[in-house]
Amino acid sequence: MDNQLSLFVRKHKNLTKAWQAVSANSRYSSSPYIKDEAKGFAGDEQRRIASIAARVNHGTFQFSPARGVAITKAGKPGKIRPIVISRVEDRIVQRCILDALTSDPRISEHAFQPFSFGGIRKRVGDELAGVPAAISQLIQFVSAGASHVMIADIEGFFTRISKSASVSLIRKFSDDGPFLDLMERAISVDLENARALWQHKEEFPYGDIGVAQGNCLSPFLGNLILSEFDRRMNDADCRCIRYIDDIIIVAPSGRAASSRFRLASRLLSELGMNFAADKSSKLPLPVSQSFEYLGIEFSAEGIRPSRKSRRSIVKRTEEAAAESLKIMRKATQPDEFDSRFSIPKTLNRISGMSKGWAHHYSFCNDYRTIQSVDELINAVYMSYIDRAQQIAASKKPRLAASILGYRGVEDVKFKPFSWPTPPPQPPASPATAPDTSP
Repeated sequence: MDNQLSLFVRKHKNLTKAWQAVSANSRYSSSPYIKDEAKGFAGDEQRRIASIAARVNHGTFQFSPARGVAITKAGKPGKIRPIVISRVEDRIVQRCILDALTSDPRISEHAFQPFSFGGIRKRVGDELAGVPAAISQLIQFVSAGASHVMIADIEGFFTRISKSASVSLIRKFSDDGPFLDLMERAISVDLENARALWQHKEEFPYGDIGVAQGNCLSPFLGNLILSEFDRRMNDADCRCIRYIDDIIIVAPSGRAASSRFRLASRLLSELGMNFAADKSSKLPLPVSQSFEYLGIEFSAEGIRPSRKSRRSIVKRTEEAAAESLKIMRKATQPDEFDSRFSIPKTLNRISGMSKGWAHHYSFCNDYRTIQSVDELINAVYMSYIDRAQQIAASKKPRLAASILGYRGVEDVKFKPFSWPTPPPQPPASPATAPDTSP
């Protein structure tokens, strides 16, 4: 039996590397639960990693029930995104399983087809990865003479992936029983708060069909399940670029694009999947006309972030400013003011949002449009400073200082030493009366 995958996940150094990835992701998480749990693990990481390694090695590692979170989709009342948050130990093992799978060239070559870009690390020899790599390929095909595109979104993609089919595909490359058993348990879903989410129970992937959004293995399984789809879709004269569940068919004619779109629909139906009607092209689009893919607008005038993306980033900065101002107004004492909403931290947050957004679209050539968004965010930034300073000026000095970012001794946990108390002195002996005897 080939046990290389099992050996991989048992090694302390591989689990340590997995923990480092989990820790890095936790720092950028918006979930206090994820951040706090990661901080707690970091306080005793070497001992706890050794414990995980021992349990994985002896086959006694057990995945804990995860926490389900139903996130309402913006602009879609009643629609939720079912997120599954596993315990930090479980996320480490899941990440190590992913690293083991991608370390096997046979498995990774099968899962990561040339024109698939989502959930894939930068390939050796490539300068780009992710969205920029996908857009670069699209531009190359259009430059080479492609005249039409069709754009589509696979409906409820992660909820349609078969867990058993995914494991069966891995089994074609490895008969490592202990690893496959660990992987099956790593992708199963058991929620600790299932009762609280009863109204959304159909949205969470309890059974064989569906993988958890929030599990690092899910994008890999999506690529694995669609690997044959990717191969078939890129035969002959058309190209199909895929980023997780978003695809764009690039073709030399409208007829060729329509034909390849029909093939895509047929291949997906064999996997129990389909395109979302409201997010997919009805007809082929000439590349000479404006179209959007992955939040990017393509037109003769240039490549720019989509209107939706531009509006979204401005709105997010406005919301960050408004939330901080609201917290400031309500505060009456320094110890009840949350320092995360102080003026310096809010300004850093707004700047970070703007910089991150611009970095994501740094390959776009319509700089004027990006600059116009930056000017709107700059206006939000300056307006916030003015209003926040007015609020600070209306507060008592200590609270005003906290709003302005000064914390002083407030965040210090004092652990004072005790100066030793001198031992009690014995009572002085009474003076001896003079001997007056004759």
